[in-house]
Amino acid sequence: MTVSRKHIRLVAFVFWVCMASWLIRYEAFPEKFESSLGGYEGLISRDVLMLDSWMRIMFKGSPIGFSHSTMGINESDPALRHVVKNHLTVRMKVMGLEQQILADTDARLDDQYKLQQFAFSMTAKDYNIRIAASRAGKDTFDLTMRTPYTKRSSTITVPRDVVIYSPMTEMAVKKLRPGQKLTIRTLDPMSLSTAKITFHALRKEPITVGDRTYTATVLSSDYHGGKALSWIDESGIILRQETPFGWTMEKCTMEEAFEALAESDGAEDMLTGLAVRCDGSIPASRSVKKLRLRLAGVDFGKHELLSERQTVEHSGDDETVLSVTADQLPGSESAELHIADDDREFLRSSLSIQCDHSDIIAQAERITDGLDDPVSKATAIYNWVNRNVVKEITVSLPSALDVLRTMKGDCNEHTYLYVALARAAGLPARVTVGLAYQDGAFYYHAWPTVYVGEWHEMDPTWGQESVDATHIAIIQGELASQLELVKVMGRLRIQVLPAKEESNNGKANRGDKTER
Repeated sequence: MTVSRKHIRLVAFVFWVCMASWLIRYEAFPEKFESSLGGYEGLISRDVLMLDSWMRIMFKGSPIGFSHSTMGINESDPALRHVVKNHLTVRMKVMGLEQQILADTDARLDDQYKLQQFAFSMTAKDYNIRIAASRAGKDTFDLTMRTPYTKRSSTITVPRDVVIYSPMTEMAVKKLRPGQKLTIRTLDPMSLSTAKITFHALRKEPITVGDRTYTATVLSSDYHGGKALSWIDESGIILRQETPFGWTMEKCTMEEAFEALAESDGAEDMLTGLAVRCDGSIPASRSVKKLRLRLAGVDFGKHELLSERQTVEHSGDDETVLSVTADQLPGSESAELHIADDDREFLRSSLSIQCDHSDIIAQAERITDGLDDPVSKATAIYNWVNRNVVKEITVSLPSALDVLRTMKGDCNEHTYLYVALARAAGLPARVTVGLAYQDGAFYYHAWPTVYVGEWHEMDPTWGQESVDATHIAIIQGELASQLELVKVMGRLRIQVLPAKEESNNGKANRGDKTER
């Protein structure tokens, strides 16, 4: 399937962040298989001082790159005694365009295994970012985030029991036995969010990696609802890992790792490969006013998908029947906007939505000059973003201020800039991430939701003043929230249901007609 570059709109960075976060976390497991892990003190064995580990990365069976993890000792500085590093290099096809992405994570611990510094950097095409943090207090770190266009500073809280990433595989699983479980609390250095990972040892079985067969312990792991499997040998070395979104990692030599990168040309397009195929047709999808859909394979829960446009008819047994309507722009009736206390959080600035920056404020004032009512302001910002931001696939950590400098990007860049401008103009706004239909499949997509007396969803990337009914909203929020998409990737199936169903022993009649 070919997707027109003229209408580029997919969330390339969300895939990268989810996948890179997964790789950083799932390269190792802690040594002490108890109920939980108390940070690096419980992770690093004092009799293991050095580590050098390589893994090749594949997407749906084709090589796309490698991961290299090391641990070493800094003899000259006890305050930064232990140095733990991970490097990723992958080549991905995104809508037919090859993207080479490099990511490096660095954690430095004192001689008591207490985290003192961490850093993350990513380079992709003409984009690069570096995040660096140093301990400032008991649980606080001073953080700086730099791109070619902006510099941002903040103070963040990092609990003592958090592990940023843990590639120390040789020491990690020496005491693992089938039936044991462990929970780790981790910090993602890209989204700066914490999350728990639960590991469960399942069984022992043989596995062949390269030209050798091992007796391995099989582990399942749960991160944000996404399930993965790992095979680990008797010495605790990870042999193979399978993620839910098609990425597989295998232990290899340095030479085999670079061979995997060199052979990456044959890999499937990343966004096309992860699109959710649709059972049933949706003709004239951009003008669809109402849809009934069966979402199978993921347990969303009865209230998880509820919104102003979405109604859950049935939920249970990893299946949800969802009714989705197109949005409709309300009339311009009042210049006064009454904002509830709960909605005022959507007027605040953040590291990525810098609505209090003078440049964002000035641009919002220019766009909305002379306009009084919220609907007119929201529409003016929509038109400006749609017409002026060049639509281009971008692998980046989105930043409204960066987009204002470059004036290009995909759906996330359009969305973050819109949200920042709307907030600067006094309109509560938030990032919405979900799925939207085109050419027989649902693609992951982002669009803004703005409050104009009621919440209204627009799509400045696609040029929709009001989103159509194929836009399925799954998550509200910035990058930390969007990592929840891992529970959907590779598992979700969507079927179009008829507009009116006849009862059949209490079960839905599985048709393929669409109400428009």
